[in-house]
Amino acid sequence: MTIKGFFKSCAKALLYFAIYFGWQLIVVNWTSMAASVQVTSTYDPAAFSPENYETLMLEINDRVYDIIMRYSLHLTLLSGILTLLTYFIVFKARHKQPLAEAGLTKLPIGQLPVLIALGAALNIFISLAITLIPFPADWVESYSESSSVLTESGILITLVTSVIAAPLVEEITFRGLIYSRLKQGMPMFAAMIISAWVFGMMHGTVIWFLYAALIGLLLSWIYEKYHSLTASVLVHFSFNLFGSLMELIGGMSDVAFLLMLTASGIASVALLIFIQRNSPHKIEFSFAGNSGDQNNLLQ
Repeated sequence: MTIKGFFKSCAKALLYFAIYFGWQLIVVNWTSMAASVQVTSTYDPAAFSPENYETLMLEINDRVYDIIMRYSLHLTLLSGILTLLTYFIVFKARHKQPLAEAGLTKLPIGQLPVLIALGAALNIFISLAITLIPFPADWVESYSESSSVLTESGILITLVTSVIAAPLVEEITFRGLIYSRLKQGMPMFAAMIISAWVFGMMHGTVIWFLYAALIGLLLSWIYEKYHSLTASVLVHFSFNLFGSLMELIGGMSDVAFLLMLTASGIASVALLIFIQRNSPHKIEFSFAGNSGDQNNLLQ
């Protein structure tokens, strides 16, 4: 590992993050401007007198915010499509194969049920365990408001965006591109922590950040255990699918809650142990850089 290699790997990771985050900013800002124009047009121009101007602008901003929140999943889907399209253009311009560059390689069929079951068990356990932690009230309120988007946007857009598009775009970005590039110039575990931290930060609320960062670490570990991004995509897909299903579940008895919490916790640990023992690759953490990438990703 050299200083030059460190900065080069960070620059590559930053480039892909800029593409991902840049499209999110562009899509949200353009939509906000369009919504602002549309909302403002519903007011009589004469209403914008000096004494009413500040009050009306606050009202307009609130209405624009409501529109952005109402269509947040649609905007996420659009920015995700534009992100993947940009990656595709970048790879093609460099005469690279997009699927191979992203690390989306085949997995043995027998591993698919294990990975899907892991994502389901983890989500059920985390969803229930979070309710037992005494988070500050404002954290819980912010988390609940953000989570409500999944249930209020409609089943179709939720499935397409949260269950299909988001896992694919986020895994390609944070594991397939950012993590794999960081790993070329720094210790593997450092690359895992940085990519997981950035992944958590992109989820907004404090509670979402905390568990998204932990899940990000786990997904990097899954990625390394199988040397395939397809593995982490499957876990992420299953995690989000059961997250959407858990949002639809109403109240449950204390006994049912305890049984589900215990069963999902045991299942998560058992599946992680199974993967540790049976996956084809061992992970060796070292304090040296990983310039020889075993995953045959973009060099």
